[in-house]
Amino acid sequence: MQLPDLSLLLVMAVFWATYAVLRVFVFTPLGRILGEREAATAAAAGALEAAVGRERETLAAVDQKLTAARRAAMSAREAVRQSASARRQGIVDAAREEARASAEEYQKKLEAEAAAAREELRRGASVIAGEIAELALGRKVA
Repeated sequence: MQLPDLSLLLVMAVFWATYAVLRVFVFTPLGRILGEREAATAAAAGALEAAVGRERETLAAVDQKLTAARRAAMSAREAVRQSASARRQGIVDAAREEARASAEEYQKKLEAEAAAAREELRRGASVIAGEIAELALGRKVA
């Protein structure tokens, strides 16, 4: 009878001994390091999310302040624009009134001058007609 081959048992014993040594000196410390890294990564991700949230809140607040400042500037600009428009309209109205008054004055002057010229022409017309008649008739007309 032949003895069974014990090499299989020896290989198994070496495997389990190597596994136990690797587990104690490699796998357990490596697992702890990886766990710490994972916890640090999760904490960093949480801190990043908190920072992003604060950034969004800050940007929203800044945007609200900027919008309020824009509205205030637009209302101030509109008030200045309305004031300038009213002042300009006052100046235009005054200029129109002055031009109308000046035009009326010149119209009256022109009418007076035209009336004076007509009167002078009427007076001069009879004298001129008398002179023409004298020239045409060749004698003095009374």
